[in-house]
Amino acid sequence: MHKSIFQYTRLPIYAMESLINTRAGRWKFSFFLFLFVLLTTYPKYIEILNEGSPLNTYAFFFEKIEHPLSPSISNDIESHGSKIAFRFTPSLIAKLLGNYKVKNGKGILQLFVFQSLLLLPFFYLLIKTVKRFSSNFNTVLIALSFSAIYTTKAFFWDYDFWFDGYAYFFLLLGMYFRNMAGIFLSLQLACWTDERAAVALASIFMFHLLEENNFSLPAVGSLLKFSLKKSSIAVLLSGLTYIATRILLSVFLELSTPMGDKAGVGLELIPFQIANRLIGILLSFEGLWLVFLTALSFLFAEKKFFLAAILILLTCAHILIAYSVFDITRSLAYCFPIFIISAALVQTSKSDNSDFIFLLSALGCILVPTQFLIFFVRQIPWTIFSVTEITQGVKNMLLLLGIN
Repeated sequence: MHKSIFQYTRLPIYAMESLINTRAGRWKFSFFLFLFVLLTTYPKYIEILNEGSPLNTYAFFFEKIEHPLSPSISNDIESHGSKIAFRFTPSLIAKLLGNYKVKNGKGILQLFVFQSLLLLPFFYLLIKTVKRFSSNFNTVLIALSFSAIYTTKAFFWDYDFWFDGYAYFFLLLGMYFRNMAGIFLSLQLACWTDERAAVALASIFMFHLLEENNFSLPAVGSLLKFSLKKSSIAVLLSGLTYIATRILLSVFLELSTPMGDKAGVGLELIPFQIANRLIGILLSFEGLWLVFLTALSFLFAEKKFFLAAILILLTCAHILIAYSVFDITRSLAYCFPIFIISAALVQTSKSDNSDFIFLLSALGCILVPTQFLIFFVRQIPWTIFSVTEITQGVKNMLLLLGIN
């Protein structure tokens, strides 16, 4: 069975594998993945054009653009608008793009379109980052796996001004860079997009630390061997800067994020969420969990218990945070750096079965339709099967552009 699966999959993967040896080829492969995500992910944000006046419906975000340092104007603590006090990056980008007030606020659509376009360089960065430790064959499989999970679909599946795609992009950029300035700036942009990005800094710190040590971390002492010349220190500085700045903004400008059961944010939600929505863990990364579990099995087999414990603790932290809110899938998607770390650990283990593991992972991601869990599970619609909605969206887009 091992050989038969490889026999039927090796040829198309080989064609893709040959692409990523050159810069132009990597961009072509990235574009192929971009098109795949677009065709299998309905760009929900085009429905904003159906709104009579987004300027009024989403007043909280337009207020954030105009007055980024003012407390939220939303009095409904359950709403998304009440939770964006510290999310400056999307509103800053909207300000830079301009024209967001056009047609009663419908011009804000460009912010969503720009987020979607960032998926193309996201794939390019993913390929370049993974190639640093992986074979071409497995790099292709990892990229294919990511193209079929929620993390990349979030670049299109956005309507409620979440902008997680921006955060995912900047987090990956922080993993790709190896110079302190690039890492620091990228991670700052990620953290000020959504607080959950700050949680992912621990995973990105581990990625850089592991890469600096040939993906080996034998003991606690390895964590204490810092150097101002190493990229991992930039992650720590970024995290400390975020925490300090957030405290200052809270104290002097009275910015805050509502917490508690009524706000839909709090540790008290975890028992109910886990008891009733445990499937969200599996659905968030689908086949990539196989890579994670394989990495753990290799670490235990090699008696690298310290590194295994860190990997488990980081993952559990992401799961607990995801289950302390209702939008489980998009929250847990911030855990994606851990799966890149897992892929690196599997690849560098020199196991004879690593190719097969990555192949099964990719098949698992591609064959399982992407589900989104917030209160209940729903499948993300495919663009190619949403002809009516896309047709109406195109008509609305032409009207927005003044083309009749």
